[in-house]
Amino acid sequence: MKRALLVFGMHRSGTSAAARVVNLLGAELGNDLVPPGPDNPDGFWEHAEAVRINDDLLHGLGRTWYEMRGIPDGWLDSPHAKAAAQRIGGLIERDFAASGLCAVKDPRMCLVAPLWIEAFETRGFEVDCLFVVRDPREVVESMHRRNKWPRAPLYLMWVQYLMEATAASEHRSRAMITYDRLLADWRDSMARVASGLHLRWPITPGRAVSEAVDAFLDPRRRHHQVLPREAGGTCAAMPELAGALYRACLGIASGEEKWDAISGRHDSYREIDQLYAAHVDHLLAERWGAEGRTQTAEARLVEQASVTTAVHDTLQALQERLDARFGLVEQNLKTIAQQAQAMEAAMAARWEAQASATGAVHGTVQQLQNEVSALSGETAARFDRQRESVMAVEARIQRQHALLNTMSLRLEQSANDRVAEHPVASDTLPQTELQKLRSALANSDATIAALFASSSWKLTAPMRWFSVHVLRRPPALEGPVAIGAPAAPESGGDRPPEAISVGRSTAGADAAAEPGAATARERRDRRDRRPESVAFRWM
Repeated sequence: MKRALLVFGMHRSGTSAAARVVNLLGAELGNDLVPPGPDNPDGFWEHAEAVRINDDLLHGLGRTWYEMRGIPDGWLDSPHAKAAAQRIGGLIERDFAASGLCAVKDPRMCLVAPLWIEAFETRGFEVDCLFVVRDPREVVESMHRRNKWPRAPLYLMWVQYLMEATAASEHRSRAMITYDRLLADWRDSMARVASGLHLRWPITPGRAVSEAVDAFLDPRRRHHQVLPREAGGTCAAMPELAGALYRACLGIASGEEKWDAISGRHDSYREIDQLYAAHVDHLLAERWGAEGRTQTAEARLVEQASVTTAVHDTLQALQERLDARFGLVEQNLKTIAQQAQAMEAAMAARWEAQASATGAVHGTVQQLQNEVSALSGETAARFDRQRESVMAVEARIQRQHALLNTMSLRLEQSANDRVAEHPVASDTLPQTELQKLRSALANSDATIAALFASSSWKLTAPMRWFSVHVLRRPPALEGPVAIGAPAAPESGGDRPPEAISVGRSTAGADAAAEPGAATARERRDRRDRRPESVAFRWM
């Protein structure tokens, strides 16, 4: 059959030590345990969900774990108790359903023990109760130093926890040990518990388990121990009710007394509780309210101090980061300044080199300008000389044209006269002379064409145009024009005139080429025709 061991006892009474020992002997405590704290560095060994359930239930009933008033009558039928019973059932099924022996420890369970006993028994567990007691003076002194509470009400709390747990565990298997005896001889204490509850520990206390328990139960970690020589005087300061109950507990733990020594006092305790409960309600409401506000203020001060410390640390870290960044910035600025100086020096050197190069270029340009000016003067003089040469050539050509025109007129007149005198031989006599004139005219045309095609003629074209149209415009030379040749164009230009030639009668030549073809009328017309003038303009 599955068994559940409920560990009962007042806060600071050694219930944590007892729970750890039974755990090392094989009792399952569950996995969700309250972590160690400053007031219990070896661990509390209590189920965290069980603590939450008990706190919520007491709060719903208008009570706290540090009360000295009894639980309200009929609380088991309250909605808060029913909700807590469901949560306890879920905890048992989740963590202890497969356990042959489990143990639950929480001092608050002393105040609501009937609910836990009923929950385990409903699910098929046999419930055993283990009470752990400690000298009330040591308990009160420990809680006084930890919570800064007055000592007198703490004795009443010790009585209340013991009386409520004893009344709830009546008719169940139960055993009692003292904290002093557990530290002095845990093997004997656990043997008495096993014998009183008629159970066998799942793990036999072998060498490994014994060493683990001995290491855990270190007497040097015990505080607030009452020395035997001080017991008389201290007991006189302890309330009689607490002293009588503690002596009864010692007798039950040693086997000298029965549980009736405690349960017989339960009714008297309930009567006393009714006398002071209403007044205590009022006093406690003010007291715990003030204490709660004080604790809240202290917590806020601690929190504020921690926040202040965190802010100070953050500011310190920021200052260090800023100092580091400023150091980097200063180093970068120095590097940039050095680079700027180097760049300024390089730029100055480049400016000097560019200035010297500019000066050299300026001198070269000036020299080139001087050379261009000299070449321009020389070119102008050369152009003048070329122009004068061309003008002289043109004058010669004009004279030759004039001479040729005169000769052509004379030959034409002579030919006409001969024709008139000798009509028959007129077709053959002038052929030789005409061929000579035509040859001379062809040579003259070739010379003029060569002159117009020459580079000198092309280069001096702008100067001729400028001289003709701007400087001066010489009069045109009039002369005889070749028969059938078009008049010379009036505008100047670089192209040579295409119709400058010696005037000659093509009709006479054609008539000579065909003897006997010309009629007398044609010869009269040729004789009567006057040669047209040829206009020769100086280009």
